[in-house]
Amino acid sequence: MVASHRDDLSLKQISQYLWQKDRGHLKVHYLDLFSFQGYLSIGIASVERPSGANYLLKTTQSLIDNMSEEDKKNSIIVIFLADIEESPKSRTKKEIARMFDEHINKGLLIVIEATSEFYPTLENVKPKYGDTDSRRTWRSKENVDATFVMCFCKDISEYYIHLEDDVISAPSFVPKLQAFINGQPKATWLLLDVAVQGSIAKVYHSRDLSNIASYFYLMYDEMPIDWLMDYWREIKSQDRRVEKLTPPASLFQHIGDIPSLKEKGLSGRKQREPFFDQFEQKFKGMNPSATVTTSMSSHSGEAQDAYEKGSGFFWATTPRKGDYLSMKFQTPTVVQRVTVETGCHYAQRDLLTEGILQGSLEGNTHSKEKNDLCGTFTTLGPLNKGRIDIFPNNSKKFVCLRILVTDSHANFVYFREINIW
Repeated sequence: MVASHRDDLSLKQISQYLWQKDRGHLKVHYLDLFSFQGYLSIGIASVERPSGANYLLKTTQSLIDNMSEEDKKNSIIVIFLADIEESPKSRTKKEIARMFDEHINKGLLIVIEATSEFYPTLENVKPKYGDTDSRRTWRSKENVDATFVMCFCKDISEYYIHLEDDVISAPSFVPKLQAFINGQPKATWLLLDVAVQGSIAKVYHSRDLSNIASYFYLMYDEMPIDWLMDYWREIKSQDRRVEKLTPPASLFQHIGDIPSLKEKGLSGRKQREPFFDQFEQKFKGMNPSATVTTSMSSHSGEAQDAYEKGSGFFWATTPRKGDYLSMKFQTPTVVQRVTVETGCHYAQRDLLTEGILQGSLEGNTHSKEKNDLCGTFTTLGPLNKGRIDIFPNNSKKFVCLRILVTDSHANFVYFREINIW
């Protein structure tokens, strides 16, 4: 029965197996993980979709592309090929070897696998939640898959991200994660939700992984993995109302349209992060130097915080028609692209829904208003659902850009970031 199997197969045995598993056809060059103490390990358990779709390669490429060389030195990506059958694993291994051989050789990317003998009983899982037999088996195996990859990643880094295999990462996601972690008021946090949909991306202290893996393995047939993760936080904090710790915008975006369970159909299409941190221009301080001013009152932050380097923001109180946020460049600038992002996960309604982006060009400084150094503004485009992403078709240099409120708002407006290229 299930209980006896749990007794027969300890987490220590699982962990030892994963460490000693033959590297197979990938010719994987493992780091001396016992001496490696990096900042971040990233664990991904992956199975092939029923249609043959494979998002894992795109996920892996996105992670690598969005890491600096310094990030790569302090991080490890661990991919657990969790298919029971050998054929899908073999196909995936060949593709990984073809695409990422350089990163395997450098120790950034590690691939592990397990055989069916190391799984507890997955058939005849007790009925719950009205799930079909296949769905119960699928979600139970997903929990055990997470256990395996966590066992492997314990104690090899300071922090651990558990990722689904069908996501893309934000640019500069490692320093953005560092900033979010360093900004926590307490160092005793249990779990960070760096994406809000399901179990897409969760961050743990690596020191907790052994306990979390034990908990997952004990409860593998009880509930879906995202529920287990939430209950872990509640149990450890002894508070069912414990606040979820989420950045203003997600560091990972779900891209999978085809789920790993065939009977789920195409429901994954709806599972997208409402706020995704997809730019790095402002975060890295690459916006043109400018003086930022506003007519709006602040609930939190200052106007320049939404424009200048870092993860700052400007949370304005109930903007009125005619209010503005203006950026006057230190030197006239050719502007190739502008994005304005408002709203965030914890202020989803605080969008600028009635507003336009305007610009004033060099040589057009005549204005009826005294002390107006920007001159006459022309409209570049409206904000739609709280954001704008526009490519001004103009080779002339801009003196100023301005976000103008065109109608009064009952809600606050959260200016998350302004990016200018």
